Formats: sequence, structure tokens, C-alpha cells
Amino acid sequence: MTALAEAVRRHWPSYAAAYGPRIPVAHRRAAQAILRCRMVEAGLVFYRCDDCGRVDASPVSCGHRACNACGQHKAAEWEARQKARLLPVPYHMVTFTIPSEFRSLFRSHQKLCYDVFFRESAGALADLAADPRHLGGEIGMTGVLQTWTRDLRYHPHIHFLVPAGALTAVGWTRPKHPSVLVPAKPLAVRLRNRMRQALKAADFKLFCSVPSNAWRKPWNVDARPVGRGDTAFGYLARYIQKTALDSARILQVTVSHVTIAWTDRQSSQRRTAKLTGHEFLRRFLQHVLPKSFVRVRHFGFLSAAARARFARVRALLRSAVLTFVPPPKRVVPCPCCANPITFLRCDRARGPPLRLP
Repeated sequence: MTALAEAVRRHWPSYAAAYGPRIPVAHRRAAQAILRCRMVEAGLVFYRCDDCGRVDASPVSCGHRACNACGQHKAAEWEARQKARLLPVPYHMVTFTIPSEFRSLFRSHQKLCYDVFFRESAGALADLAADPRHLGGEIGMTGVLQTWTRDLRYHPHIHFLVPAGALTAVGWTRPKHPSVLVPAKPLAVRLRNRMRQALKAADFKLFCSVPSNAWRKPWNVDARPVGRGDTAFGYLARYIQKTALDSARILQVTVSHVTIAWTDRQSSQRRTAKLTGHEFLRRFLQHVLPKSFVRVRHFGFLSAAARARFARVRALLRSAVLTFVPPPKRVVPCPCCANPITFLRCDRARGPPLRLP
């Protein structure tokens, strides 16, 4: 049992009793999945050694994206797919962050607000890049939503990884300055204006609940070069399949508290926090996304509907078409003869047969 599963096992019953129907359905499903992950009652997967004939059973993993014991192979596959699409140009990371005045609204209306945030941040970036004073063309971008800080506080932001250049009617254009894709301050103003109009159109009552000074204060946009993009995709891949916290950062779980560790970004010092069990679950579960919400989205010539334009970009940049090679699955040796064992069958009541995690 992982440290996260142990923390949920110890504190979920009292947390559920205390908050009852106020707990969102997505949070309940995440907690139940983590509690059942790799437990016998969730079902068994059977493996057979083709050499000696030995058959072993292993509990089924839950596969939930909030569970930090699952999804590593999916994340590695996603990273490999993105690296196969890398263009031979520098990349920039553009990060949009919601002001603190919006956090309560986002937390209570996640699906609506996250969708609007994704659409309008991508639109603001595309608008400014299309301006002839900057790039004057269509850019491609991959966005990943994150909602947490290192100590699990609620902090919605989107990272966009963008190739440095744009597709125009006559070819490919590069940024005027290699370290600046588009200026950050005008981009922040454009995002604020687009968010104001979009939220007003989507739900006027929610729009009125936002303090008026939130629309007057400066918004935060960070834009910086990140090299050839492979390292940045490796960073983002860690968060596309799991939520907020590695089990290694849970230092201690007791009947009343959970102690977590993180590295402070400013000082680079390791810090710890001793949280009550309820506070730990509140911090952790607030980052569980609504059911079926897509955390990773592609825009511009990197979108799924723009294959022809992406092929044109490759041709203009004389970029070789790389074949996606999935990372090898983990090989489990037979305890008797050390030969690899193979999947036999799964007795789980629901869902398709599972392969080795």
C-alpha cells in the first residue's frame, strides 16, 4: 500500500462523515479508487510463465488519474508521442495564472471555469501571435492544466509549450527576438479582457460574483524560452496522468496527521508541513478534475484538426517525420526461472482485460 493510499485509508471515513453530501462525486470516486487500488477485492490479474508454467496473481490497479501509483506508462507514452512531433526550432513556455480573487469561483465551478480558461488563454496567445507587429501568423501550442502549488494549495494555471515561430501565407516566420515569443504584459491584458467577456457570456451571475477590482489588477503571464522542448515535455509528462503529489513526498501518516515535504521554489530549501488528516484530504482532493475533463489540449497547427498545416510546417522546416516508438513495458521475471511472464487473464468484473502495469 502506498503512502497516499494509507493516508486515504486512515482519514477518509471521518472526512466523509464530516462533510457528507458536500463532497463532490469526482472526489468520492477518486478516494474509492485509491482505496481499492491493488487490493484483492478489486480483482486479480493472472500471469503465466511460458517456460516453467507457473501462474501468479496480482491485484488490479485502479488506473485513476488521481492515484500516484498508476499511469506511469501512459505518461511515458504521452511524452514519447510529443517528442516524436518536436520541430527543429526553439520552444517557449507560456504560463497563464488566475488571480487569487478567482480561486473560489474556479474551485466551485471547475468544468465551466477550466474550459473558459483554456479557450481564452489559447485565444489570447493566438491573437497576439497573429499580430503583424509580432509573428503575424498561426502558432501551434500544447497546453497542460495544473491546479496546485508544491504544498498542495489551490493555484490554477496552464502551461503552454509553443514552437518559436508561426505559419503564414508565404511560409514560416521566426520571432524578432530569440528570447521573446510575444510580450507578456500585452498578453496578460488580452487574457483579462477575453476572460471578462467570456465569463459574462457563459454565466452572468457568476460574472457578477467576481469582485470588480479583479478586472482592474494586473494578471500574471510568464513567458520564457525552454530550449528544444524535450526537457519541458518531460516536465509536463509527470503531471498529465496523476494529481499533485508523489507518495515519496508523504513523510508520515498517523491517526491524526499527515506530514508532507516539498522544495521551496524561491529558496530551493526542503520544507515540511504537518497537516491534519482532513486538511490533507481537502488539499489533495481539490485537485481532482471533473469526470472526463481533458487536461491536455492542442491548439493551432498542433491541433488534431490541423494535420495538413502541421505537415506544411514540417516541410518548411525540413523536419524529418519521426516514428512514434512507445517505451518498452516493464518486464516482470518469473520467481522460479527468471524468464519473463505474460498476461493470462483478468477476473475483474468490469472493464477490459488489463496488461502489466
